[in-house]
Formats: sequence, C-alpha cells, structure tokens
Amino acid sequence: MKPKKLQLKNFGPFINETVDFSRLTEAPLFLISGKTGAGKTTIFDGITFALFGETSGRLRSGKEMRSLFATPDEETSVTFSFEHQQMSYEIERKPEQVLAKRKGNGTKKQAAKVTLTIFDGKGKEIKQITKRTEADQLIRELMNLDAKQFSQIVLLPQGEFRNFLVSSSSDKETVLRHLFGTQFFQQFNERLKEKAKQQQQKLDHLEQELHLLQKRFVLVKEEEPAAGFEAVLAQWTNHQAILEKQITEEKEALTELQEKQKQLENSYYRFESLKKSYEEKTILINKQKELAAQKDEIEEKKRWIGYYEFTQRLVEPIQRLQEIKVEKIELSQKSSEQTKKLAMTTQNYEEWQKNEANRVRRQTKIKEAAQKLQNKQMMVPIVESLRSKKQDAEQLTISLDKEELNAEKLYQNLAIYQERTRILQENLLDQEKLQEDRLAFGQLKYLDEKQQEIEKQKAKDTGSLAQIREELKKATEEITKNSQLLKEQTEQAEQLKSQWAKQQIARLQLFLRPGEPCLVCGSTEHPIQQLKHEQPNKEDILKVEQQLAEAESAVERTQQIIAKSEAHENNLQQQLSDLEQKIMATNIQLAEQEEHLQQALKKAFPEITEQKTKTTLVVIEQSLDRRKSKMANARIELEEIRQQAEKLEQQLAVYKQQQTEKNNQLQQLQGEIKSLEQQLQDTDSNCLEEEIRRLEKQLEEDSNQLAVEQKAGVQLLQDLHTLRTQLDLQHEQIEKIDEKIEKEQERIAKKLESQSYFSTIEEICAFAQQQAQYKENQRTVTSYHEEQLVTADRLRQLENIQLTETFPDTEEISQQLEEIRRMIEIKQEKIYGLQEQKISNQKIYDECLSIYHTSQTKLDELTQLQQLSQTFNGENPKKTSLERYVLQVYLQEVLQVANDHLQRLTKNRYQFELADTIGSYRGKTGLEINIYDDQAGMSRSAHTLSGGESFIAALSLALALADVIQTQAGGVAIDALFIDEGFGSLDEEALEMAMEALETIESEGRMIGIISHVRELKERVLQQIRIDTEGSGQSKIRYQLG
Repeated sequence: MKPKKLQLKNFGPFINETVDFSRLTEAPLFLISGKTGAGKTTIFDGITFALFGETSGRLRSGKEMRSLFATPDEETSVTFSFEHQQMSYEIERKPEQVLAKRKGNGTKKQAAKVTLTIFDGKGKEIKQITKRTEADQLIRELMNLDAKQFSQIVLLPQGEFRNFLVSSSSDKETVLRHLFGTQFFQQFNERLKEKAKQQQQKLDHLEQELHLLQKRFVLVKEEEPAAGFEAVLAQWTNHQAILEKQITEEKEALTELQEKQKQLENSYYRFESLKKSYEEKTILINKQKELAAQKDEIEEKKRWIGYYEFTQRLVEPIQRLQEIKVEKIELSQKSSEQTKKLAMTTQNYEEWQKNEANRVRRQTKIKEAAQKLQNKQMMVPIVESLRSKKQDAEQLTISLDKEELNAEKLYQNLAIYQERTRILQENLLDQEKLQEDRLAFGQLKYLDEKQQEIEKQKAKDTGSLAQIREELKKATEEITKNSQLLKEQTEQAEQLKSQWAKQQIARLQLFLRPGEPCLVCGSTEHPIQQLKHEQPNKEDILKVEQQLAEAESAVERTQQIIAKSEAHENNLQQQLSDLEQKIMATNIQLAEQEEHLQQALKKAFPEITEQKTKTTLVVIEQSLDRRKSKMANARIELEEIRQQAEKLEQQLAVYKQQQTEKNNQLQQLQGEIKSLEQQLQDTDSNCLEEEIRRLEKQLEEDSNQLAVEQKAGVQLLQDLHTLRTQLDLQHEQIEKIDEKIEKEQERIAKKLESQSYFSTIEEICAFAQQQAQYKENQRTVTSYHEEQLVTADRLRQLENIQLTETFPDTEEISQQLEEIRRMIEIKQEKIYGLQEQKISNQKIYDECLSIYHTSQTKLDELTQLQQLSQTFNGENPKKTSLERYVLQVYLQEVLQVANDHLQRLTKNRYQFELADTIGSYRGKTGLEINIYDDQAGMSRSAHTLSGGESFIAALSLALALADVIQTQAGGVAIDALFIDEGFGSLDEEALEMAMEALETIESEGRMIGIISHVRELKERVLQQIRIDTEGSGQSKIRYQLG
C-alpha cells in the first residue's frame, strides 16, 4: 500500500488541507514538523480514520475529531488516495456529526458515511461502494489488517521501543501481550487460581461437615475417639453390630410377651362372649312373647292399608274426570265470546264495502298528483346547475381581480431586485484589490512567524543557558565532593593494605623453620617468633582481604566518577560558550528581521500608522477579514437576489397563463347560464323547491290514508275467516269432551261395584287424604315383621346356650392382660429407640463415607489445580510462566528479523540475543534482551548502549516487530512508515547515527516520515511537511522540497 494524497476537511485543527505524498517520491525520507499540538500525528490519524473509521490511538472516536472551527453547515470528511497491487483507491469517510438543517432552523444528526472508489491502472473508475459494511470488508480484504495492526506496522513510537529494549521481563510481557494477544494465558491462569481457591473452600466445607457428623454419631458405650478416619469407621461398625444384637434380643423378649398376651386375650374374649350370649338369649325370649301379643293389632292395620291403597288407585281417574269437566266449562265460555265477536266483525266489514267507490276516486287523484310532482322534480337539476354556474362565474371574476393586484406587486419587487443587483455588482469590483492586499498580508505574516520562531529559539537558548550554568555549578560542587570522598577512600585503602600486610607477615611466620631462609627477608635466623595468641585466623585474613578489595573498588569508582564529572564540566563550559555566542547572533538577526518587517509593512500598507508590529498585523487581518466577509456576503446576497428574481419571473409567467385560462372559463360559463335561463322561462326557480315539498307532503298523506283504509278492509276479512274457523273447532272439542266424561264415569262406577267398604266417590276422596296415617301404619307393620324375623333367627343361633350355665370372673384376667400390654409397650419403645439410633448412625456412617470419598477426590483435583497453576504462573526452576514461554517464541522471531536490520545498520557489529540466564526473581527472567558485540566478542546488557546505538537498536526492533505483525496479517506490502518522535533526547553524535540508519532504510524504497520538532532534523532532512499554527488554533500544511 503506497499513499498518494490525504485531504482533511474540518478534521482536528485542519479546515481544508491536503497532504500530497506524490510530491515526496524523489527522496522518500521526509520530515513532518510543527509545534507541539499543531496536528503532526493528526495526519496519521486521518489515514487510519479514512481506512478503518478509527483513530490511530483509539483515544478519540471519529465524531470527536470534528474541528472546533467548523461552522454548523460545513461537513467533516477525510479523503485518502492510495495505490495497492497496481490498482488505485480513493476512500472518503465522514464521521457521525451534528449539522445545520438545509431547510428551516435547528440542527440534525447525520450518520457516518463512506464512499470507496476503485480505479484501474489507467485511472478509469471501475466501481464505487457506498455501503459502510461492504467498504470496510473490502479494506480488510485488501490490507489483511485491522486498525490496531495497521497502527503498529505503519506508526512506530520510537521512544516506546527504546524503553521496551531496556525494560524488565514483566514490563516486556505486558507490551508483548497487547501486541500478540496472549491475554488468554493470563486469564486462564487467573481462572486456575480462582478455581483452586473455590476447590479449597469446598474441601474445607466438606471437612467441617465431616467433623460435625462425627459428633452426631451415638456410641453404645463411652469410648475414646479413634485416631484416623478409617479407625473411626471400624469403631462405628463395631458399635452398630452391638446395637443390632441388642435389637435382636429385645425383639425375642417382645415376641414372648406378645404370645402370652394372645393367650390371655383369647380366654378373656371367650368368657365375655359366652356371658353376652346368655344375656342376649334371655332378652330375645321376652321379645318374642311381646310380638305374639301384638298380632291382632297388626292384622287390623294391614286391612286399613288395603283400603287406603284401593282409594289411591281411584284418585287419578276421579281427578282426571274433574279436569275434563272444568275444560268443558272453559270452552263453552270461549265459544260464546267468539260468537259475539263474529257478529260485530261482520257488521264492520259490510260498512267498509260501502266506501269502495270513494276509495277508487281518491286513488285516481293520487296518480295525477304524482305525475305533476315528477314534472316539477325534473326542473330541479336545471335550477341547481344555473345557480352553480352563476357562483363559479362570480368567483372567477374575483380571482381575476386579485391576480391583477398580485402581478402588479411582483413587477414592483422585480424592479427593487434589479436595483439591488446593480449596487452589489458595483461593490464586488473591489475583489482584485482585496486579493492583492491578502497576498501582501500573507508575506507579512510569514515574516512575523519567522521572527516569532527566532524569538522562541532565543528564549529556548536563554533557558538552556541558565540550565547549563546551573548544571555547571552542580558539576563543580560534585567534583569537589567526590575529590574529598576520594581522599577519604584512599586513606582507608592504605590502612587496610597495612593491616593486610601485617596479617600476611604474621601468617608467613608460622611456616618459618630454623635454618630455612625467610620468604620476605631471606634470613635463615628467626629471632622473633609470633606469639600463639597473636596469630591471625583464616576468617580475619579473608575479611580484611574482602574489605581491601571493596575499598580499592570504591576508590576506582570514585576516580571514574570524578573523570566523568570533569569531562562533563568541560563539555558544559563549551556548551555555555557556544550558547552565549548563539544568543548574540540571534539578537542581531532579530533586529534585522524587525527592520525588514517594518519596511515591508510600510510598503504594502502605507496608510497604517501604528508602530507596534503585532498590533498592526492584527488590525490589518481584521480589516481584511471584514472586507472578505463583506465580499462573501455580497456574493451570497447577489446569488439569493438572482434566485428570487428568477422565481418572480416564473410567478409572473404563471399568473399570465392563469389569467388567460380563467377568462376563457368565464366566457364559457356566461354562455351556459344564458342557455339555462331560456329553459326556465315560465318557471319561478325561487318557489320551485317549496312547491315540490308541498306536493310531496300532500301526496304522502293521501297515499298513507288510502293505504290504511285498504289494510283495514283486508284485516277485517282475515278476522272473519279466523273467527269462523275457531268457532267450528270449539264445537268439535266440546263434543269430544262429552264423550270422555261419559267413559270416565262408567270406569269409576265399575270399580265401586267391586267392593263394599266405599259407596260414593266423596267417601273415596276423603279416605285418600289420610296419607300420614298410611305411612305410620305401614312403618308399624314393617317394623313388626322385621323384629319377628330377627328374633327368631338369633334364637336359632343361640340354641346351644343353656340358661342354667355359670361363668368365671374376668376381672383378674383383665388386670393380667393390662400388665402384659404395658410391658409390651415399654419393650416396643425400647426397640424403636434402638432401631432409630441404629438407622441414624448408619445414615451418618454412609454420609461420612460419601463425604470422605468426595473430599479425597476434591483433594486430588486441588493438588492437580495447584500444580497446574504453579506451572502456568512460573513457579518452577526456570521461573518462566507458560505465557512468557509463548512470548519467548514470538520475541525470538522478532529478534531474528531485527538482527537483519541491526547488522545492516551497524555493519555486522551488533546483534540481539535473548538472555537465557535465570534472574533473581520471575520479573527479570525469560524476556531479557542482550546485545552481542562482535568487536568485543562478548554479550552485554542493552542498558550499556549509547544514545545513538540504543536508537538504532530500538529502530531495528520496531521495524522487526512491524514486519512480524505484517507477516502474521497475511504479508500485505506497506510501503510507508511513520516514526513518531524519539529524537529529542539524542546528542549530536547519536543523532548522526540515527540519520545514517534512516537513510539506509530509505534506500530500500520505503517512504519514511519522521514526526518530530527537533531543529537539527529540519536542517538535515531536505523534504519537509510543515504544520504551521495560526493565532486562532487552526493549522496549515506547507511543503519544503529540497
């Protein structure tokens, strides 16, 4: 992917600026410079937003990048053109933003939009995509990158990689985790720890439950608790066996008691049964005698019941006979009434027939009135049409008059617009003079900005001068302090050397032999022998040697510090001298620049008398802005007047056409009105409707009256027919009722003749009313027979019972039985208690055993979890977690790629190595980076690199990381690289090394953009994109091509 052009509209500090990358192709290394906050990194944010809809750092969303200087009717947009695989692409993206409504007042929220246009190699448009999802999908397919990966590959934060190079393994792990997405291992380890914690809590809970259950187990006898869970289970099993034996013994005793209870109960119940049977037989014999005495009375009641049942069989026929007689009386009464009604209806019908001729005459008059009404109604549409057309003609006349007035007003407004147009066109003649003044002001502004840069540099140099003086003072004090320290350390070292020499001499004296030469003086005589109590031991000698080594090392370190401080002091003095000369030169340059600016100001704007340059420029800028605003307003107003005039002319044309059409309509209406008036010559149109309503009312009344009379005649005729039919039917019904009465009387008479107790129907009806007496007699007879049968049957069952038999006393048996029952109840309660205790103990036993097995399983799982967590967390001899091991693989791959860059940039002197030593703790193990120095033939820490060397190493590491991420994303070719800052802390020699490295990378064909505000880079890099800020906070893009 190779950038071509980036256009930023109302994006960040840019109002409408374009970055043309095609102008930088001759020398691909270029500098993006500007003040802090001017918008240097915003250029890269614009590229990232255009491609992915996100900013590079994801700190702000697209809608938050809308410029504060944009007016409500100006859209924010970013357009980015680039080449990729011999095709050209242009993508325009607009964020979600709030804009003014095109019609009316107020604002509206506009959704995010995107337009992606694809061109072939010849620049011909192939396709255009406006759907956001399709455009985003195509960009992802082209790049094989997301916004985060694109930022990591294209934008290199150089300072961060320099810090990464010397950071600890823990810090590197945090950065690499973010880049390579290994958060899973960290999250998995945290989940392992949490799961192990939960497992431990469950295990503790199980142990607590086990302890509580052990307390609940009831022992048969007091014993000391067994040690160990298996011993406890064995103890419990023994106690359960003892309980089972006790239960068996108690059950056997209970069985004996129950057998004895059964024998006593059999004896007791047999004697009690015999006694009750004797008493019952005596009662039944007496009962049988009483029933025999009641036999005659019962026979009389049976006869009475027979008479009553006879009357009940005649009650229904007698009632039916009475009902038939009542029905006959009712029919006779109805027949008499119907006869009277028939006579009256016949008389009314005869009178109705006499008026038939009169009704015929009235019917003829109604038909004549209906014909007259129809003729009148046919005139109504003509009258209504005439009235409607007259109204239309009147409205057309009024409308024509109004349009005449409107057209006159339009002609007046058109004349006003034409006059205003003439005045505005005269005002626009000053446009050319305004353009010349703006060009002259731009030159003055450039001179003023240049002067400001010189003043800022002077202020910066002045601040640096004070800082260097302060540092020089501190360096001098440090040298004095360290010199005094060196003196003290030297004296201490001399003392330790003397002490060490004495100890060595004393030690050598131990090995002297008479006649052998001394190793120190060579003498064979040794008059002075070291006393035994003065002989030094080995620990004292080693201690003094260690103190001497430390003192000599401290002296050496202090000497190095003093030498370094003296070199630093000399360097500061040189810098102080250079800065003083530079400030003097800057003062001269400022004076010359001020004079040049005043001359240019007087030449371009001689009318300005203000002496202060700053104030003068502000006054000129305000005046130009007012003139520009006036010109812009004039053009806007002129365009609005032209549009209004066009609208007026269009309205006038419409009015003329409408007047012509309405005049034609009016003439046509007048002709139609005249024709209709001729058709209504003999008709009063005003009274027509009233006459029609009168005729309709009269016709309706006459028709209704005649219809009522006709209906009445028909109804009378129907009533006559109905009454005659009803009378005939009633006569037939009366004859049938007479026949029924006769038949029922004969049936009742035959039944009376069959007995002698009742002689009349009245006697039968009176006897049939004794229903309560009948039920009482019936119940008495039934009860008598039931008692008779039960008594005889029970006496047959008791034939073997002799009335002379004697029975033993059952009270003693009852007392013995009660005592046995009490003993059985006590025994059952005891057995139940033992069984409950055994069941409860067994439940506790089973539950404890289950919990114990579960706890053992949980303990195994916990041990595995802890071991797995320790392995993942790096609690092992190599002090390396699983995530760090994976990151080692990634980092090793990055370092292999980085070595290609580093060896090329350092001419094969340096290369990266991943340290394999184990640190003092996990934070310093696994991801430490060393530098192998080929000239020294050894590895050393990355901390020992100088400023320039560390820059080259960090640049190599950054490029390698970008290449690896690029490869993992699918090998997309990115021909652009932006390096963000990282140069401000380099001295002159380190900066020289950094520039040589960048020029080496440039020769590979990559477009490299350096984002920095370092002054030395402005002098070294010929091609520059300068971000200049205006007083209001807006930024402008300018080019400086070498």
